[in-house]
Amino acid sequence: EHGWSAGRCIPHGGHQMALNIAAGLRLGGNESYPDLFQPFGGFPDGVEVVEGHVSLPDLPGIGFEAKTDLYAELRALSD
Repeated sequence: EHGWSAGRCIPHGGHQMALNIAAGLRLGGNESYPDLFQPFGGFPDGVEVVEGHVSLPDLPGIGFEAKTDLYAELRALSD
């Protein structure tokens, strides 16, 4: 609309929610830190980086549910 396309927007922060927002809004990418900010950082269980790209599983939610360690932490907070 103002000279920028969604494909040029690349959020950063390295956390799981930003990755899923970028995928859901079809943004240009997402800066991620796979080994930092655990258990929030990284990718869902079983997802591998291949040539700088990841494919996210087709699951409901914002990605927390597919990270066993993070999901356990969040569940413990709600108990």
